[in-house]
Amino acid sequence: MDTTSQAAVGLQLIEAGQRVTVRVPATSANLGPGYDSLGLALALHDTLTVESLDTDELVFDLRGEGADTLPRDASHLVIRAMDAAFERLGFRHGGLKVTAENVNPHGRGLGSSASAVVAAVSAANAMVPAGSQRGQDWILQLTSELEGHPDNVAPAIFGGLALSWQDSDQYSSTSATVAGSVIPIVAVPDFELSTEAARALLPASVGHHAAA
Repeated sequence: MDTTSQAAVGLQLIEAGQRVTVRVPATSANLGPGYDSLGLALALHDTLTVESLDTDELVFDLRGEGADTLPRDASHLVIRAMDAAFERLGFRHGGLKVTAENVNPHGRGLGSSASAVVAAVSAANAMVPAGSQRGQDWILQLTSELEGHPDNVAPAIFGGLALSWQDSDQYSSTSATVAGSVIPIVAVPDFELSTEAARALLPASVGHHAAA
C-alpha cells in the first residue's frame, strides 16, 4: 500500500457537487510592542472558491497577485492547508476546482500566507457534513499550527484588532473593534521579503531598556 492510500484509510470522501466561496482580509501584525501577538485586519481581500468534483482532477485557476509565480498543483499552500483540514476532520477530497483571486501582495508583510491558510481551512470546514463542522476557535488552532503563530491568522478569522497568545499547544485570541476614525495606510515595497528572512535578522534576545 502506498503512502497516499495509507493516508486515505478511514477518511470519508467529501460529497461532489459542492461549491464554497471564502473572502479573507489581508492583515498587518507585530503592531507596536505586540510582537507575534497583535494583528489588524485590513480592507484588502483575497477570494477563494472551491468546488468538489466527481473526478480525481485538480483544476486550479489563479488570478491576480502571484499568478505568474505560484504553483497550480497539490504543492500550493491552499491545497496543502485544505488537505490538513480535511484529514483533521476525518475526511478526504476527490477532484477539486479551485479559483483563487489574489489582491493581497505576497512577501510584503500583509499576511498573504495567513490569508491563504485561513481561506483554505475555512473552505474545507464548510465542505464537510454539518455535523462534522467546527467553529472559529478550531480554525484558529489549526491555522496557527500551520502558520507557526496566531498573530496574522487571528485577525483574518475574527476581523478588527486581534490580541493573540499561546499557552502550551493552545492558541487563544480576543478582538477589539477599531474606531472608524482610524484609517490604516499601507506602503507596499516593490520587492519581496520572506518571513523567514526577516525573522533571521532579529536578535535572540532584547534588552529590558529596548523592550520598554
